[in-house]
Amino acid sequence: MKILFIVSEIEGIVKTGGLADFARALPWALKKMHHDVRVVMPKYRAVQYPGLEGSWPLSFLLNHATRYGCLVFHARHDGIPLRLIEHHDFFSRDGLYDNGYTAYPDNALRFAFLCKAALEQCLQEGWAPDIVHCNDWQTALAAYYLKEHYPHDPVLKHTRSVLTVHNGAFQGKTEAKWLDGLGISWDRFAGGQVEHNGLVNLLKSGILSADKINAVSPGYAKELLAKASSHELWYCYTARHHDFTGILNGCDYTMWNPEKDPYLPHRFSADNLKGKHLCKKNLQQRMGLPQRKEVPIFGMISRLTDQKGFDYLIPAMEQVLNQGSAVQFVLLGSGNPVYASRLHHLQNRHREKMSFVNGYDVALSHLIEAGSDFFMMPSLFEPCGLNQLYSLAYGTLPVIRSTGGLKDTVVALSHDFSNADQATGIDFNAPDTYHCSEAIHRAMALFNNHKAVYDRLQQTAMGQLFTWDMCAAEYEALYHEAFE
Repeated sequence: MKILFIVSEIEGIVKTGGLADFARALPWALKKMHHDVRVVMPKYRAVQYPGLEGSWPLSFLLNHATRYGCLVFHARHDGIPLRLIEHHDFFSRDGLYDNGYTAYPDNALRFAFLCKAALEQCLQEGWAPDIVHCNDWQTALAAYYLKEHYPHDPVLKHTRSVLTVHNGAFQGKTEAKWLDGLGISWDRFAGGQVEHNGLVNLLKSGILSADKINAVSPGYAKELLAKASSHELWYCYTARHHDFTGILNGCDYTMWNPEKDPYLPHRFSADNLKGKHLCKKNLQQRMGLPQRKEVPIFGMISRLTDQKGFDYLIPAMEQVLNQGSAVQFVLLGSGNPVYASRLHHLQNRHREKMSFVNGYDVALSHLIEAGSDFFMMPSLFEPCGLNQLYSLAYGTLPVIRSTGGLKDTVVALSHDFSNADQATGIDFNAPDTYHCSEAIHRAMALFNNHKAVYDRLQQTAMGQLFTWDMCAAEYEALYHEAFE
């Protein structure tokens, strides 16, 4: 099949979240299955793009009246053909989606332009994709444009679309004054195809236009069908429930393998964990904590946002620390300055038990995964999650809130240990301080008082596999279903 991926970021070039990992890994896995895959994304300013092969001008109507021009650069990334859309007014900015504080007010127009340019460059090259794979609100309009602007085009009239929802909380909302500029007719707005609460909603346009829709885990798909956890679009997902499914993301074990990880000072495997114990010592030294192997380390690498559960995690950590428990917390992340300030405050009060680095460091992230005994992911919601997959591979037991992709990938240990042969982590349900704190205490008790059970979970965890090849096979089936 010919598959066109339209994305706003891709790992190895520019990345803000898990979408970038997906955009790199899935096309590569599909290519290995002998599909003809191309990726289209913006050419942002001050980003290094590998393997540039030249550029060609492209001119097209975005809204049946206004003509735009751009350059389309041809490149390759990991062997995948890449089309980079250069438009200085839209993409030569300091940030991808915002200036560091607020979203760009013309984001809808910027990414509508990307969608239309992606389709138009197919026409220019005479390359007819079987599938246009859209990702989140930034490229959801491509599915709408296929239905509304190209239904009789000889190149695109047989093309089907798939929309993957990586995070349904972000929907690309904008004022109705942008409708004409976006090439969306007022009757589609009045009829509810793109309107939500009086605003244009780009994600909704894709949900109602795409031939198939999927979330990045079965658990998150179920949550999007429920009113309370759908980010207010449950009625759209419900209306398309026959075309809506969940496909779990994979893990890139070429980058996250404790036996080959180049960032680790000591490597290890399930058969020989000596290197993991040495990584723990290195982690404690790197974070300025006492080097005590008998004390459990809880690691975390995360954006500092409410989605990741910091509203109840920080008070839970404070409770545990104030109780004088033998424990160490190691956190790496950036984002909301309020959360960062509260974490720094905890660190200042508990220097020997708490260490927080505000920012991101690739090598440190690998060391945290390898050197921690537990990995905290208490997310308010988590469409898929990747760090719990890395943690499993590194024998670092996840402590999760049972939501979305977390509950799909981590088997929670029962309170009576009756499923110890299958379990791979600790969970809690209610998103509050009490239950989060209780989960941390359960993990500490497991480590301190039930070492044989902890070791059994660790071995089971390191035996789990969530490959992108498995994921790609499910997407291949979904693409075929789009033609039924």
